[in-house]
Amino acid sequence: MKKRILVIDDDPDMCALMSRFLTKNGYDVVTAQMASKGIALFRENPFDIVLCDYQLGDQNGKDVLSEILKYKADTIFLIITAYSHLKIAVEVIKMGAYDYITKPLVPEEILSVLSKAWAD
Repeated sequence: MKKRILVIDDDPDMCALMSRFLTKNGYDVVTAQMASKGIALFRENPFDIVLCDYQLGDQNGKDVLSEILKYKADTIFLIITAYSHLKIAVEVIKMGAYDYITKPLVPEEILSVLSKAWAD
């Protein structure tokens, strides 16, 4: 059975890129370009992992993380962002995010983090 991944990013190109790459690597991928849409999709049918941009148009990644983990606490949640701030990274990890990955995304890094997350 394929692992299900929800990608939440307000950049449509990033959503398309991540969807193609992860699907090619054996994952079942759904994308959302707004935090509210991502949360609604998750509530309809929870995912194994969520890859979420930190800066979204309608909310930020911390808000999404909080909502997702309230609904399903064992969800593997990865924050992806173009803004590398140690304070934010520490904060989201303390809140329950599995990892914090900075853009530009390196495909092999994403696969490595996903493999590690499944093994933990």
